[in-house]
Amino acid sequence: MEKNLIKLLTKDNEIRMYITDARDIIEYSNIINIKSGFSKELYRKIFICCCLLRGLLTERDQRLDISIRFKPDGYFVYCNIDGEGNIHCTFSPKLRVFNGTFKDLIGKGATMSISKGSWMAGMFTGTIDLRADSIEGCFTDFYSRSEQLETIFKIWVHNGTMRGCMIQPLPFVEKTNLKYLIDYIDSNQNILVSGKWTDLPAKLSLHTRVIEEYKVQVECNCTREMFFGILMSVETEELKKSIQLNISEELECGICGKKYLFDAEDLKQIVKVKEGI
Repeated sequence: MEKNLIKLLTKDNEIRMYITDARDIIEYSNIINIKSGFSKELYRKIFICCCLLRGLLTERDQRLDISIRFKPDGYFVYCNIDGEGNIHCTFSPKLRVFNGTFKDLIGKGATMSISKGSWMAGMFTGTIDLRADSIEGCFTDFYSRSEQLETIFKIWVHNGTMRGCMIQPLPFVEKTNLKYLIDYIDSNQNILVSGKWTDLPAKLSLHTRVIEEYKVQVECNCTREMFFGILMSVETEELKKSIQLNISEELECGICGKKYLFDAEDLKQIVKVKEGI
């Protein structure tokens, strides 16, 4: 498989950018279980964002766990990205068949949590409420509001194309240079969307240079520990509520279908870790 995620840096060293093509790998993902047209489109966009975020992991043992809880009960997304480039993304049963609008999913109580770290160094979690009118806008908001790191996500999904771009200006960037790059990308979308993937670095070479290339893939190496990490991104109060009601949490791997059950005692241990007890 060719490398499908590229990290670039502008020639003035002020802005880093990632571009990805997820078309050839998403067919092996959990999208096969998504039933409605809206949810398939949403899955594609989230999957592309996950591919882009893989570029932020610099060590093989690092990981990103993403938990998105939408406003209606039972509508949620769990994603895991590891430092080897494996992407796992699963929708709850209700969300798989949802065929409304994105506006129906956001509002009071809708949140996005992202945990980053490793099992050795620990996981650090940020959470925001969802306000944006698109899922890529929600990812942009997360890094701006939770990480204080301006990050711009652009997603292109149509006519079989599944590509995305993530732009991160470095702290010393000239705002006019950032605006110029964004305007350039917006006015040359046809190149990024329909151009041959292997030709894109050359097409962008007027403004950027390639720093690194990665391979992003869908491979099932799920473990109970991986889903432990996902539960770590759930709000502590929600976990305590499940403990009080003696409710077990069952999580299903979106790739292989394997199910992992966490009972109240497991949830107590997770709460202890989160609270540093």
